[in-house]
Amino acid sequence: MSVMREELHHLVDRLPEEKVAPLLRLVRDQFDEQPIVRDLPFIGTLEAEPDFAERSEEILRSEDNHSS
Repeated sequence: MSVMREELHHLVDRLPEEKVAPLLRLVRDQFDEQPIVRDLPFIGTLEAEPDFAERSEEILRSEDNHSS
């Protein structure tokens, strides 16, 4: 690796996190490549009563009985 690349790596490692994104955009703009789009899975949350987890098996059994 050249001395300039080593210095660049060292300087980037020292940057505060909020300065990384603008620098990354600047470097990416030097290439004709399209940015990688990541297809991340959907992650949701559920709000329920405190004992919901404890009752989950009972609830599922009850739902199975209703669908028959």
